[in-house]
Amino acid sequence: MSNEPKLFKVNPDKKKAIDMEEVNFAELGLKERRDIQEWIAANPKILGQKLLIIAKEFSGFEQTRERLDLLAVDTDGQLVIIELKRDDSGDDTHWQAIKYASYIHGIGTSNFVDMLAQYQDIEEDEARQLLVEHTDSDDDLDRLNENQRIILASHRFAPSVTSAALWLNEQAGRDIVTCVQLTPYKDSESGELYLLANVIIPVPGAESYFVGLRKRSSESTGAQRGPNPNKADLVTVFCEKVSSGAFGSLSDELRPTKTSRWAGGNPDFRYYHMWYAGEDPWGNWKLSYRIDLKSERNDQEELVWNASIGLGYNRSIVEELKSQLQEISGIDNLEKEENYLWVTINQIKFDDSSCNSLAQILSHFIQVVTPKVREFVNEKSKNNSEESTTR
Repeated sequence: MSNEPKLFKVNPDKKKAIDMEEVNFAELGLKERRDIQEWIAANPKILGQKLLIIAKEFSGFEQTRERLDLLAVDTDGQLVIIELKRDDSGDDTHWQAIKYASYIHGIGTSNFVDMLAQYQDIEEDEARQLLVEHTDSDDDLDRLNENQRIILASHRFAPSVTSAALWLNEQAGRDIVTCVQLTPYKDSESGELYLLANVIIPVPGAESYFVGLRKRSSESTGAQRGPNPNKADLVTVFCEKVSSGAFGSLSDELRPTKTSRWAGGNPDFRYYHMWYAGEDPWGNWKLSYRIDLKSERNDQEELVWNASIGLGYNRSIVEELKSQLQEISGIDNLEKEENYLWVTINQIKFDDSSCNSLAQILSHFIQVVTPKVREFVNEKSKNNSEESTTR
């Protein structure tokens, strides 16, 4: 019995299923760059993901004339190196892609904006806006290129390539490499060509089975490994209700304008961001309000969830602001770390009572903190303006 995928054309009227013939790209005179690359550039969904292509045949690396096939950005802001082969991957496709990933890992946001502008023949402002919308980021695109990953696409893969891909993913603890099998089929009756795209690594179905086991240990919170938890799971819906409840009691000028698309994290820890898009220094990874949820076992070995409402800020926030935020008063049970201020509520339930309690804390937190941040930013801007005038 063959485990290879088969493609059939079904005629419901005649109750027939016609077996499509698998062929090779080479037999059809189709090329990697002239054909396959163009199909994917025009419709990246072939690779099974929502991608924004930002460069094709890119060769702008220093000290080498190497040229990557396609460069894309996924919705998490990760740069995606897409390496294509026609009917056989060869033994070193993964190595080529790894080199390209190493070349781009230190490149800044402005370079990618420029790449996209050139690729689509548009202005840089328009390119930046496309990236902002695609990654659901704020204007400074903080998340762009924090991580890189690879997609390899070919009709057939050498065992050396798939073995290396599986090992890299296991060692990284995330899906660094995706392998997509592209199989051409021909209808012998009409001569029409069909393309079957099949993700073979990560192994289809394995993750959902693993998540099913984890869900039972997480009391059906929907938590899972990886960067993209279910956008409609219990934790995400709960965080959305908390933020909505908090925002409803805030004035328009205090209400955050942006929130996370889902509660990120893993089965034991989830986080949800809220911030002011386009307002310095707010950003989802720069300065943002957070709902954090952590699981643990109580004395009866029951799984319970603890919640924190807080403000997170990274190293790019100036020390004077950090110092002022550390001295915030007016919030009961405020705890402090170098880059985080928070209030913890132990053993919550994902119900209306816990939602309302957290919403009240979040609302009060925003009312106390936001004016202090804005006061600091305005004062800093005023001082900078005065300094430039006296020069």
